[in-house]
Amino acid sequence: MDLKQLRIFLHVAETGSLSKAAQRLNVTQPALSRQIKMLEDDAGVPLFVRTGRGVILSEAGERMAPRARILAEEMERLKTDMTAFAGEISGEVRVGLPPSSGSVMAAPIVEKFHQKYPDVKLRITQLLSGAIHDNLLNGHLDIGILFEGNVSPVLRSERLWSEEMSFLIKPDDRWKGRTKIILEEALDEPFILPGPKHGLRDIIEKQAAKIDKPLKVVVEAESLMVHTELVCRGLGCTILPKTACFDHIAKGRLIALDLVKPKIERVPCLAWSKDYPLTRAAQAMADIIREEAASRFKLL
Repeated sequence: MDLKQLRIFLHVAETGSLSKAAQRLNVTQPALSRQIKMLEDDAGVPLFVRTGRGVILSEAGERMAPRARILAEEMERLKTDMTAFAGEISGEVRVGLPPSSGSVMAAPIVEKFHQKYPDVKLRITQLLSGAIHDNLLNGHLDIGILFEGNVSPVLRSERLWSEEMSFLIKPDDRWKGRTKIILEEALDEPFILPGPKHGLRDIIEKQAAKIDKPLKVVVEAESLMVHTELVCRGLGCTILPKTACFDHIAKGRLIALDLVKPKIERVPCLAWSKDYPLTRAAQAMADIIREEAASRFKLL
């Protein structure tokens, strides 16, 4: 029974599927199945029950899961602590930022990091939160910003700040003089949103479900630029923080109404994989992201 097998076990437990876990971990399904079989042989009991839709934890698996998670997290902390004894910071850092945060923070983060650590190769990628989430899980990103409530337990996360969401729509006479809107009225409009696996969509769907009101999505846009441009052209409305479309609002292409009853907020989080402990370079990037966030927002 080793740490690699325990981490594979945790991924299978979370996804409920050998094939999905194999895809996430970039291994073949037969190789993953062998690791699970070896772990079950060492444990002396089956850890999963096979079903028509995948796998679920057996009674023994349910007992193992929390202990395996503790062991994996402790090993991650140990590896991270040991990097503190390394020499100069070098190597590569791969960072994923969602468009709403990246449009504001990417340039100053890169500038500060490059000035302080010129020997580190830096790769900044702007992606929707669902893609950042997947890339953190499969090790293609070292660190990124996600949104609270849509973070896998296989990821470690740290809350940064809270941002209020606004109702955004193309100006017309209906909205003249308006500064606020209740969610129930907003949901009467056709929406333009990213796909279901993304954090923004998840937040709005959950809020709509709370008041038992359907969400009418007429276009799914996987790009913030396309997303906001379609709203500017009057094809639908959306809900975003004002910072995500400040230029459109300033130019009069969009109006932003405060959402009330309920007020909707989302919390950006710094996130990284428990399977891939942060290098010293990635830790340095995390510090700079925290510093930049603190200079712009009230940290939680």
